[in-house]
Amino acid sequence: MDNKRNLIVSEIIDKIDAPNQGISRNVNNKSIRAENDIDAIKIWLAEFQNTPNTFISYRQTALRFILWITQFNLTLAKITREDIQDYQAFLANPTPKDFWCGSAKPRNHPDWRPFVKGLTQSSIKLNLQILTTMYEYLVQSGYLVVNPFKLIKNKGKGIVSHQHIERYLTHKEWSYVLEYIENLPRKNKDEIANYQRIKWIFTLLYLSGCRRNEIANARMSDFMHKHEHWWLKVIGKGNKYGEIPVTNDLLQALIQYRRSIGLSDYPTSVETNIALVNNVHLSNNKFKGISSSMLYKIIKITCKKIADVVKVKDPSAAFVIEKVSTHWLRHTSATHQVDAGIDIRVVKENLRHSMLETTMKYQHTEADSRHEETNNKFGIK
Repeated sequence: MDNKRNLIVSEIIDKIDAPNQGISRNVNNKSIRAENDIDAIKIWLAEFQNTPNTFISYRQTALRFILWITQFNLTLAKITREDIQDYQAFLANPTPKDFWCGSAKPRNHPDWRPFVKGLTQSSIKLNLQILTTMYEYLVQSGYLVVNPFKLIKNKGKGIVSHQHIERYLTHKEWSYVLEYIENLPRKNKDEIANYQRIKWIFTLLYLSGCRRNEIANARMSDFMHKHEHWWLKVIGKGNKYGEIPVTNDLLQALIQYRRSIGLSDYPTSVETNIALVNNVHLSNNKFKGISSSMLYKIIKITCKKIADVVKVKDPSAAFVIEKVSTHWLRHTSATHQVDAGIDIRVVKENLRHSMLETTMKYQHTEADSRHEETNNKFGIK
């Protein structure tokens, strides 16, 4: 990366990351006070500060886009439909690679690059959707006049994989996950600790339906016992407070994990410094909780290993399992709760959805059941 472009990138990153300060002059017909593209983007990003995962994703998308348009001396207002087509092709193959692509590094590292490699078709589609949202916000605010992204009739056209993947595991696919975990080696102390932690992570995410940030930020003291029942307190999206029922299976899994790290069976209100999932158990009885990103990595790495094992006997299941991330387990939890016959309104509360319509999306009918019911009830009389 030459020095000039390196300085440009560093300057843009510093401006994106800097607090919103010094934006004071209002302009006629504008609802925001931004006087340049970066200030406008920062105001848009500020709308998502209470949803960390969304904020990080949107910031990455906006940063890549502003870096790209800067290379061509463009601005947000000058972008045309043809530019968007060029950018779409660029996302699939960022060039020159030495400038745009490199191994994952912190953004303040001199070898940081905007991409590790070209994006997949689904990621390109998501980027276009995010940028459409950003432009629409800036049009509504009066900062921009038109949104060229709205000219895309179908943002998925030409870039969506032919094989549709639901973001949840069927009961059979979930059974493969459980089987793999139970077959993890446990010949020594480290292997036992690894088994206990992985089993706890998957069980916790599945039975609670929690988001990974909710798990990473929670503490053992957030388990509470009231009216003869155990509950897990969480702070969700938008700082929304919720209480999740702790089922008997989840409670038993909690007890097993706590025993494995040297804790008593049941959590107490004084365990405010003990995370739900711990990275290292130190000899002085201190615990170090894992980060949200580490939780994500553990799920991804484990599911890749599961897929490698499963593909011998069930390639289609392996294809799905390899795609699994932490949020897939939340979708899986919601789907399986509905499949179990739990009232949709109860599932809504368990998942802490604001709208019942959101929960109703999980009323899937698995393919085999759908085929059997159609075959049994429909035909030529």
